[in-house]
Amino acid sequence: MIKKILFIILLINSFSLSNVFSQRIMGEAIVGLNISKVEGDLVNNGLFKFQKPGLNIGAGAIIPINEMFSINIQMLFSQKGARKFYGQHPDSAKPYYFTRLDYAEVPLLFSYHDKKGLIISTGFSYSRLVRIKWIVNGRTVSNSINDHYYSIDNFDWIADFKHQIWQNIYLNIRYQYALTSIWSGEDEDLLTTLEGRIQSSDQRNSVLSLRLIYLFGAKQSKQVREGVE
Repeated sequence: MIKKILFIILLINSFSLSNVFSQRIMGEAIVGLNISKVEGDLVNNGLFKFQKPGLNIGAGAIIPINEMFSINIQMLFSQKGARKFYGQHPDSAKPYYFTRLDYAEVPLLFSYHDKKGLIISTGFSYSRLVRIKWIVNGRTVSNSINDHYYSIDNFDWIADFKHQIWQNIYLNIRYQYALTSIWSGEDEDLLTTLEGRIQSSDQRNSVLSLRLIYLFGAKQSKQVREGVE
């Protein structure tokens, strides 16, 4: 499944490379990292308690509306989840809690471009769960999406900031939060802590991303908009 996702990403990028130079549409190659948590799982909830690293790679297309606004669609492989290596009890097995959730994700963003190279975007994404690994107190609870502990289809809200750092290279910071619960299992499968607290069935991905984006065809797109041959 992962190979199929990467193949689709490469196809999108290849399409952008071969076509954007004669069109207004620009292409982008994306590579970076996520740090994530799952609000509601009682593991690392809180303002800055992002503990789970993961990949964020893919490709996209930018469709200019005018000099100030554009629409941005992307195809990503994005790893989310939660992690806590040490448990509350000295005898807790390691890792105490680990949830790796791998998604094929399609964000759709509306963007504002200022004249100093800053791009501010907001929008939504649809993500499809393609792989899972869930470990509690050192024991693997699930390694298959067919166990149905976590939702296959998910929707997120996104806030996104890009800044041009050199020619066609942009530094990108993104935050996204799930609009729907990612938990789809039974209540009896939720984790109970030593204090007797039970995880919420309303669990939501919360993700910070730091990425580098290479933009293809920006000069040609500008020339087309200005009517320059």
